[in-house]
Amino acid sequence: MYYRRDYQRYILNDSASLTTNEGIEKDFLLKDLSARGVGIVGNSPLNINEDVKVIINAPLFFDRPVSKAAKVVWCQKIDENLWQVGLDFGEEEKIKIF
Repeated sequence: MYYRRDYQRYILNDSASLTTNEGIEKDFLLKDLSARGVGIVGNSPLNINEDVKVIINAPLFFDRPVSKAAKVVWCQKIDENLWQVGLDFGEEEKIKIF
């Protein structure tokens, strides 16, 4: 599946956490941010099309953590116990970055 990026992406190295539908909380490294979604890296995979709630800690962009509903659009194993995940906020739920 091919995803075309319509929004500028900012490379980061901040923290993020998310809560799954089952109420499980997971911490991740926030790798990139756009108005439409985020890229995160963590030690466990997520299911594609799973709905999650993500809390973004990016002090360069926001004066406090931002909570957003998101959908897992892709998940890829990048090392033995390391997964890279793409989360999409949806067209109607974009965030204003600047």
